[in-house]
Amino acid sequence: MEPFEVYRLYLALKLHFTTKEYDITKTKGAVRASEKAFLKRKDLLSIRKIARDYTRKEAINFLVANFVSGDRWGGIFDAQSKERYETWKARNANFAYTFEQDVAKIDYEMEKDNIESPFFADNGKHPLVFRLYFGQMICLETLVILDKFYNYVNIDNDDIFLQDISLLIKKYRPFTQISDRIRIAGEMHYK
Repeated sequence: MEPFEVYRLYLALKLHFTTKEYDITKTKGAVRASEKAFLKRKDLLSIRKIARDYTRKEAINFLVANFVSGDRWGGIFDAQSKERYETWKARNANFAYTFEQDVAKIDYEMEKDNIESPFFADNGKHPLVFRLYFGQMICLETLVILDKFYNYVNIDNDDIFLQDISLLIKKYRPFTQISDRIRIAGEMHYK
């Protein structure tokens, strides 16, 4: 891979994950970028390392992993970027199991607190799935898969607290896959 190609991928993914308007699935990653601006970047060394060390698919995954970690700039500028990518890869390699465990946690909390649906606010609280995510009891990928099944996320909600996570879930959807095992565990499970 050429470093300029990594730079263009970075710009496209940054726009995708940080704006409502840009959708990488519709634009197919088209962005305006000049080599002159690219060569002036302070992070050129990081971009060159990604180009050298990863295939195109791995570079995309590396960037996605860092954007979904909560780093609005893609994380290629810091020392933890590779660690975030490795953690993301490991989580996704065993995701069917993780998803089943997360659904079990949701079920347990619903039963314990007598909640009818994990997707709707209850007694002035945020929806259960968001509370579990913010409490680090379930992972982001579980929220995304559940949104694929139940379409519960509203990007334009009035709750400032949920706006960022809702946008992230919607933007992460094209990068998550549903295996048969996940489909069985998630379909028609909740109201």
